[in-house]
Amino acid sequence: MDNTTLMYSALALHIAVMLAVGLHHARRAKTFGDFVIAGGRQGGGLITLSLLASILGGSATLGLADLTLSIGFPAFWWLGVGSAGLLLQAWLLSARVRGLGARTLPDVAGLTVGTEARVLTGLIIAVTWTGIVAAQFTALSRILAALTGQEDTRALLALVSALIILYTAAGGQLSVLRTDALQAALVCGGMAAACVWLYASSGEGPGGWLAGVEPLNDRFGWSDLASLLLLVGGSYFCGPDIFSRNLSARDGATARRSTAAAAALLMLFGLIVVALGQWAAARGVRDGALVALIREYLPAPLALLLGLGLVSALVSSADTCLMSAASILEHDFLRRESVRRTRVFILLIGGLSLGVALLRSDIIGLLLAAYSVYAPGVVVPLCVAVMAHGRRPVRRPLWLAGVATGGLCGFASGTLAAPWLALTGMGLSAVLALAALARPARAAFPLFMPGIRLFVNFPQNFFKSFMKPRA
Repeated sequence: MDNTTLMYSALALHIAVMLAVGLHHARRAKTFGDFVIAGGRQGGGLITLSLLASILGGSATLGLADLTLSIGFPAFWWLGVGSAGLLLQAWLLSARVRGLGARTLPDVAGLTVGTEARVLTGLIIAVTWTGIVAAQFTALSRILAALTGQEDTRALLALVSALIILYTAAGGQLSVLRTDALQAALVCGGMAAACVWLYASSGEGPGGWLAGVEPLNDRFGWSDLASLLLLVGGSYFCGPDIFSRNLSARDGATARRSTAAAAALLMLFGLIVVALGQWAAARGVRDGALVALIREYLPAPLALLLGLGLVSALVSSADTCLMSAASILEHDFLRRESVRRTRVFILLIGGLSLGVALLRSDIIGLLLAAYSVYAPGVVVPLCVAVMAHGRRPVRRPLWLAGVATGGLCGFASGTLAAPWLALTGMGLSAVLALAALARPARAAFPLFMPGIRLFVNFPQNFFKSFMKPRA
């Protein structure tokens, strides 16, 4: 059996296992809670591995290694700020979020602020997370090309992506959590094995890697780190995929411990990927670091292991984001809990994301575009609302104004290629969210509530109008 046939066989086996797990859990997901948060009764080990696998997508693997080619060791901060965000979440939010008994992140906003908050955050997440799924499919096309040696992988990408979408729709969160454990082992094992073999075979050892360690340099300075910490780290601190794991945990203590453990593992993984990128850069690789390692430098068994690990990373991120976006449409827009309709939404969102992936190939660009809308609009206001819940009332007009202002600034930032606008939006949303906790001298804001309510409910009402049965 030649290497190409072996890779096709391994890929087919990998997808078949996922489909089998999805079909196995299809009948066990009897309620919406089972389908979306796995019944909210999962243990710490499963939550930790699933959380790690969900994070390790295209940006954490292909994107991070390529970023290392451009800026060197400081590329580590792409995951370093994510680890910081997870630790902060474990300290401040994980147990609180689990204690709310919510189903989705917008549901958290609804429980802590009100209906309008639920709709507005749901709109932002449903749109931006579709872009993140598209980013995973985009990265998947590059891995399939590396594994098979084909330049045009559109047909294979469509087939594999369709199977991923079907597997997610079948078993929901019950199957996603279980396959994530296998996929976390594959991606971490593949990366670690490749790193050890490359440095050992070249005779460099740890010293060769340590010589290139520099936290900051002339290509990535303090301002870049601050921007990354706020925009990317904020999405780890308060993200729908992260919250879905908190809500799936059996209790608040389990959610907190699992998030902290995932933060530590994420930091170690980031160092391994950067080490691989630095090894490739030292050999003159200028683009596609991990793809080049698979094609040119690794022996066939390790190339196969690394390739399957990368496929696993992309699948585990895509299925989680599909679950988040689809459950938000069902639970927070339609205000219903139909497992069947949520499965339909997974198919629709997955198809749209695949279409986007076939048109774009900039993985980091896709993710930054999504984060630039989400982080300024949602992260700080939602954190304020969760921390204040049960202690101090939140004035909805100011809070909603903070979300809308931050999201619009983020959208303008991506459209005009002006990163400072996203940071400005985050600052404005923070000011307005904190002001929402203050007690005004006069209760004037209720006068504006009808207009605000009409604005934020328009997308929901428009969406529901298409779901009503025709006479």
